[in-house]
Amino acid sequence: MPRTRRLGLAVAAVPLVAALSGCSVVAAFTPHVDPSIYDTAKDFDAADTTRIGSPSFVPADATLIRVDYDTQSGESIMTFTSPTLLKKDVCKLTTVAPPKPTIQDSWWPISGIPANASYSCPGGWSAFTIAAQVYAVRPASASTAK
Repeated sequence: MPRTRRLGLAVAAVPLVAALSGCSVVAAFTPHVDPSIYDTAKDFDAADTTRIGSPSFVPADATLIRVDYDTQSGESIMTFTSPTLLKKDVCKLTTVAPPKPTIQDSWWPISGIPANASYSCPGGWSAFTIAAQVYAVRPASASTAK
């Protein structure tokens, strides 16, 4: 093969290599969040929620349950509507503010988050309420993901 042809092939391959390596760089900065929506607590209970810590504090009357789970850090956020708010005697009221999640979604509140109160719930979850809406966050440090 003539030298100029090899040089031409090498030059043509550079953009391809750069594009392929660029994909891996972009993937490193892409959020790895899996969102899920369940219509009812029955649907939620039937789903495999072990990776998010199987929240036992979600009451049977909960509806429109939304969960975002970070597949890399294990951090999770959740919200649901419920007249009873939380299952009775499952979570304990604390004087600690809920942790600020790094996951963000359009349904996560930007105001009204209590500054000095939250519920400590099983599985490392911290929950708070705004009217009949419950919000909960499970920090990466509480997760089982590696």
